[in-house]
Formats: sequence, C-alpha cells, structure tokens
Amino acid sequence: MDDKKYWDERMETIGSEDLKALELEELKRQVKYVYERSLFYKEKFKKAGVSPEDIKSLKDLRRLPYTTKDELRETQEKYGGLGGHQCADTRDIIRIQGTSGTTGRPLFIGLTRNDVNLWNELFARHAWTGGLRPDDILINPANFTLFVGGLTECSGAEHMGITVIPAPFVSTGTEKFMMLITTFKPTVLFSTPSATVFLEDAARKILNVEPSELGFKKGFLAGEALSEEERARIEKTWNITARNFYGLADVAADIAAECGESPGLHFCAQGALIPELIDPETLEPVVMEDGAEGEIVFTTINREATPVIRYRVRDMVRVYTEPCPCGRTGFRFHVIGRSDDMIKVKGVNVFPSAVKGIIQSFIPRTTGEFRIVLPHPGPSFGENLTMKVEYSKEVNTEELEDLATELKTTIKQQLVFSPIIEWVPEGTFERSQYKVEYFEKLYES
Repeated sequence: MDDKKYWDERMETIGSEDLKALELEELKRQVKYVYERSLFYKEKFKKAGVSPEDIKSLKDLRRLPYTTKDELRETQEKYGGLGGHQCADTRDIIRIQGTSGTTGRPLFIGLTRNDVNLWNELFARHAWTGGLRPDDILINPANFTLFVGGLTECSGAEHMGITVIPAPFVSTGTEKFMMLITTFKPTVLFSTPSATVFLEDAARKILNVEPSELGFKKGFLAGEALSEEERARIEKTWNITARNFYGLADVAADIAAECGESPGLHFCAQGALIPELIDPETLEPVVMEDGAEGEIVFTTINREATPVIRYRVRDMVRVYTEPCPCGRTGFRFHVIGRSDDMIKVKGVNVFPSAVKGIIQSFIPRTTGEFRIVLPHPGPSFGENLTMKVEYSKEVNTEELEDLATELKTTIKQQLVFSPIIEWVPEGTFERSQYKVEYFEKLYES
C-alpha cells in the first residue's frame, strides 16, 4: 500500500470536464440544501435576488453572494450555538470545533458523521501528496480543545494508518513532550513553521541535543505559508524533508499539500470544494491561469453541518496551472499573504509573510523574529514604518548599523518599501507555539 502513487487516484487525477460535471451536480444540491435549511443563507440569497433554480451552470456560482467570517460570527451571536448557517439537525452533529481565534472571536463549526468521514479522506489525500505514509509516527502538540489541528488531524492521520501520539503542549508540558519523542521516535514533525523555533530551543535545553539528532524524517508544516528561506533552515536544523500543508477549519481542515515535484500546494479537495480567484478590492473574478494572483474563495459542495458558500478566507495566492510531473491534475498555489494582514506603505502593498522570508534569509545574523510597529490603524500608512528585528547573539553591536543597511537594501529591492530598522536582542519576542503575531499595535497599548 505504501508504494501506491495516490491515495484516491480517481479524484486526484480527474479530468477537467469530469470535474466540472461533478462540481455542477454537487453545487446544485448544496445550494438547494442550504436554502432550505439555513436561515442565514436563505436571507442572503433572497437579498441578492437569487434562488437555487437559478444555478444552471458553474458560471452561475458568481450570482451567489460572498460569505465572510464576520458574518458567520454575527449569526452565531444572534442565534447562539452554530448560528443561522447550521443546516444539519443537532442530533446528527457528532463534533463541534472552531477556528483558532487568532483574528478575533473563534468561529464554531459543526461536523456530521459524513462530514468527519469526508475530512478524514481529504486528510489522507493531502498527506499522501505531501509524502506521509501509514508507517509514519506523528506526534501532535496542538491544542485539543476546539482547534482542528488537534483532534481533526489526529483523526485523519489514524484514518490513513499513521501512528498518532496526541500530546498537546498545554497539558503535556514541554519536558514530557520531549520524553515522548525520545521514547517513540516519531518520524513526522507536525508544527507551524514558526513553532519549530520553539521546539528547537526545547530540544537543546531539555535534551541537550540538536534537533537533527531526534530522528524526524518529514515535516508536516501547516498553519502558515512556508518561505523557501524558512524551509532551508528547518530542513538543515531537523535533517528532514519539509513540506507545506494547507487547510481551514471553517472550510475543510485539509485542502492542499506540496508534492515536491513542482512549485506550490496541490489542491486536493476535488468534489468537496469549488475554488475561485477574485480581486480583493473589486471582488471581480480573476481567471485561474498560470501565474494569476488573487484572493482565493471556497464553496463547500459536500458539507452537511455548516456549509459555506463563496467564503472569503482572505488568503492571497499565486496560482500554477501547468501540468505537474506527479500526475495530479489539481491546480497548485502559493500563499503570498493575507488580504486582511496586508498593509500599504506609501502606496506599496506589503505582506508580513514576505517580510518574514527576507528577515529569515539573514539567519544566523538575525533570529528571524520581528514585529512591524503600527502607530495607528491601517491598512494605509503614509510614513515609513519601524520594524523591530531580533539580532542573534553571534552579532557584535558594532556590526548592527551595517547589517541594518544591508537588510533595508534587500527589503527595498524585493518588496519596494523602506522600513526603519530597530534592533532588539535575541529573546525579546516570545516564541510562539502556534502562529506568530506580526504587528505591534501602538494604538492598542
């Protein structure tokens, strides 16, 4: 079984015409389903002047209104529980989870048994694409409360046949977590890219070993985009093959993964989601062709408990549509940043994730940690912004002026804006066990 090329060859290599036919059939069914069962969507559709009978082709998807996370939060506050977009009867919902809450109040999502089974299959598709196999051992440090990175990823890995060690930091503790690593020798490093730094420090301080000595083979890195600079650092530090995975609690926990043969994350959720590309400012469609950039939007077409229609996840992506040697027909994409994280500095669009990649390219002279200081609410700033950047212990303070000039020049050349560099010593910023906060908001202090 480990030698097979795909987890689900039919869906992962499906032709475009067959996929369109499947998507149209499932879209019609899903739209009718939410219209009949969701107070939230029935009201939205009526306000937009559209009904299920109007969906006759995939192009008609554009007639349906967009959905935002704020709208779903509002309907949950209004109706309580899962809100007005709950479609399945509560008796049929077997699990309630939620988003991480890093951008506001957590959004709760429900799963029926069919939803869980689908998510398990999507996990297997994208994990197989990324190189995970049933003989792997995965230790999971994620929080097991509402966060899908905990229970959901363990469920999907078990479905695939992977040995799972559930060991959330919050209850396991760092020392016991490290003990579990030395005892069971997991092969899969499951983490956000940012949190690998926290794990590296723990390995050195508690076990007195380098991370590369722990025996990990593969990196299952999700929750954030993985820059090439960060990938190189993680692979060298841990002696692993590091690949990026992508998913969203509010849409599907597991959607895409890198295959290692071509740039970008393969879309692996055929038959479960319809993706679109839009301009985040005009909301007009962007043709999904090779090299196109825009905000990715998802519509669930096989979801029972809490479906979402034309859901704006706020991720800005670059799309790759040229054939991949691996044989998978799903388009590929690279996450550039988030449209709600993007700031404009003197008219230039700046994504913190792009800044992060440059600062990490200066490791070991920097630690890779930084914060962009925002003096007032954005997203537009008419002044040059200050960036606090950690310099490493290896750097003498006399070198910092020249290093600042070099860093500013690189940022100017690659990202077309000029920050003010403020150096802070290594250890100034708390190491994240999940995602990094890129901004220091002076107006909130």
